[in-house]
Amino acid sequence: MAILEIENLGISFGGVRAVDGVSFSVEPGEIFSIIGPNGAGKTSLFNLVSRLYDSTSGRIVFDGHDITRIAPHEVPRLGIARTFQNLRLFERSSVLDNLMLGRYRHSRKNFLQQALFTPAMRAERRDDRRHAEDVIRLLELERFRDSAVQGLPYGVKKMIELGRAIALGPKLLLLDEPSSGLNPEETRDLSYRIHDIRNDLGVTVVLIEHDMDLVGAVSDRVLAVGMGRVMALGDPDEVRSHPDVLAAYLGAPADAAA
Repeated sequence: MAILEIENLGISFGGVRAVDGVSFSVEPGEIFSIIGPNGAGKTSLFNLVSRLYDSTSGRIVFDGHDITRIAPHEVPRLGIARTFQNLRLFERSSVLDNLMLGRYRHSRKNFLQQALFTPAMRAERRDDRRHAEDVIRLLELERFRDSAVQGLPYGVKKMIELGRAIALGPKLLLLDEPSSGLNPEETRDLSYRIHDIRNDLGVTVVLIEHDMDLVGAVSDRVLAVGMGRVMALGDPDEVRSHPDVLAAYLGAPADAAA
């Protein structure tokens, strides 16, 4: 059974159809990429799945549950984590503290237990610390663990943002342009990290990406969208060679792509 099913999903902004009848599914353990030119509706799709936007049509099913109308704060609790194009880190806090924040969905203690820091609360914190340390090792952030985020290089900050999402312990990880701002070496390292997240942690990954080399290196399947609609769906080579993708995304003349 698919872990994520999108059925005829749509949303409009001021009469403009940003997402227009998009349907696709993602299988458990898959690395699934979404590509397309700027304004194609890619981030709007993520915002719909994250429940930051309300769809005007269609349905979103995650792990067998219809999440089309659930509250946004329920999405992480179901096992969906995401990163954003713009970093959203606590700059004055340490790398470890930023990753620990990703564990918030697992807390089952009430305010009084937290305030008194009861033995059960201390045990929960130890468990959260252990998971955060596992993420630090996975992403090779050991030498930065106690450093304040604000003084670190941009590429390291991108890994911290990724790590905080992983620390949540998701079943599905949504990565919004994870290679944006990275140099070629950092992008290559990112491709290894994405495979590690899938292979070592068993997390299904869906990413929006413009770097076609990264898409080709990590993706099992690729969805190309344009003007809010599906242009092509298949393996990376098949999608990259599709006439509509060549014309709309890669800039080939329409007659050459025909």
